[in-house]
Amino acid sequence: MMRGTPSAFFPDAVRPYPCGFRLAYLLMSASIVVLEVVFHAFAAPLGIRDVLTLAALCVLLSVAPWLGFAGDLLYVAVFAAMGTFSSSLAFPSLGVFLVAVVWIIRRWTGRAVLLLAGYVLLMFCQNGVGLFRFASDVLLSTVAFAVGFALRRFRDWAERSRRELDESRMETVKAVESVRAKLAAGLHDTIARDLARISISLESLAAAHPDLSGEIAPIVDLAHDSSRRLRPMISELSLDAAAPSLAAAVEESRLMLRSGALELDAHMPGDIDGGISRQTILTGSLFVSETAANALKYARRGTTVDLFAEIDGGGLSLTMANDIGGSSSDGALTGGFGLANLKSRIESEGGRLSFVSRSGRWIVNASIPDPKIQEEGAADE
Repeated sequence: MMRGTPSAFFPDAVRPYPCGFRLAYLLMSASIVVLEVVFHAFAAPLGIRDVLTLAALCVLLSVAPWLGFAGDLLYVAVFAAMGTFSSSLAFPSLGVFLVAVVWIIRRWTGRAVLLLAGYVLLMFCQNGVGLFRFASDVLLSTVAFAVGFALRRFRDWAERSRRELDESRMETVKAVESVRAKLAAGLHDTIARDLARISISLESLAAAHPDLSGEIAPIVDLAHDSSRRLRPMISELSLDAAAPSLAAAVEESRLMLRSGALELDAHMPGDIDGGISRQTILTGSLFVSETAANALKYARRGTTVDLFAEIDGGGLSLTMANDIGGSSSDGALTGGFGLANLKSRIESEGGRLSFVSRSGRWIVNASIPDPKIQEEGAADE
């Protein structure tokens, strides 16, 4: 797949951060205000200009995560510009350290290094040669790095644990379905068949020996009753285990994509399984699972994968689209089928599949013919 184009830089720069980061920015803004008020309660009181500067910085820091990387740069730029004016504010620099920590967590380590190096240089230029101040700035930058890498490692561990949990859940669902199918087949092929044979044998025996019919009849009735009670159980187990579902395949793919910090946004009719044949459901499910696995490997983390499914006049139309990431995810789950094999499978059924990279997005289209839909359309005409 192709790498992202420069046209995708601006959407990335203003992409909002997740909810947890937003809360951290808000708490840091409040902490800066409280620390400044407490500090200046024992030192010189804040002037009007300092109050306005503090308010502007805290507002910028509060809204920065909603603007993503661009919001961080805006706060850093205003903080740097503040240094050109005389100010007694002491704690807005904590916002710079928070930005550096967030960048490290999001794997923008190079940007974080440049930011903290620029901060130390800015403080050196503003305060002149001061060994204590220089050492404290370097120490705070080191602490920011340590905190950032520690939180990034914890976040990676949490995501890995969630992915393993999701995989275990999927395997559990598959195991339950397999057990149900085997149990239904076992009941049908052994107990139900044996009961039927016993009933037939007893009826034949009663026909050959009418004098024993009184004793045989209750046993035959018992076999019939047992067979009737067993039949709904087999039917329920078979229904739960064997029926394919495109909607279920979409939910499984959504669960898989979440393990890679991706969200699946599916646009399709709620009763789509009822409008297409079993074979179309199986092929459509294969399309969804394979394109989702492809997105998990190549899509940009933290973005949305779009799925469009529509029943048209001749069959099922499917489209999967995702933003192109910079590189593949080494730990991604893969379906193991491949888009080329998927294309061959769909074309062997009379359909078509195409994929293209456009404006930084990878788009896969498929059209799967369905005799059931075609017959219904012909009947309506």
